[in-house]
Amino acid sequence: MKASSMIRALGAVALLSTVAASARAQASAVPASATPWAALPAGTYKLDIQLPERPLPATVVVRDSSGAPAATFEPEGDPAQPVKITIKGTELTLNGEAPKGPFEIVLLRAGNDITGRWTYGGDNGKLTGKAVQDSKQ
Repeated sequence: MKASSMIRALGAVALLSTVAASARAQASAVPASATPWAALPAGTYKLDIQLPERPLPATVVVRDSSGAPAATFEPEGDPAQPVKITIKGTELTLNGEAPKGPFEIVLLRAGNDITGRWTYGGDNGKLTGKAVQDSKQ
């Protein structure tokens, strides 16, 4: 086998190994205990968003809007704002706009426990929280 053929073969093996490792890492990011979200997960979710400087408490409210989910996001000290909500299996994703640009929050649920991640303005991190009963439903 020529040296150039061997180098291409080793490069292909390295690339496949990297792709497989990345796929395993993404699959392991979803806890085995994560519960699929309902098509309309109406309720109130209290979150603690882990910012670099301190945790930021926030509230997410999901309600029924003519048979489709609608949501608001309210970080402590700021007014509630409408956010786009997408539900795909075990992930509930919220997208909104803030002063530094768009943000995304992904929530995973296991019973009443919430875990997840966020991205905003080039930063990212984790969050935890709880589902609480909404007295307005």
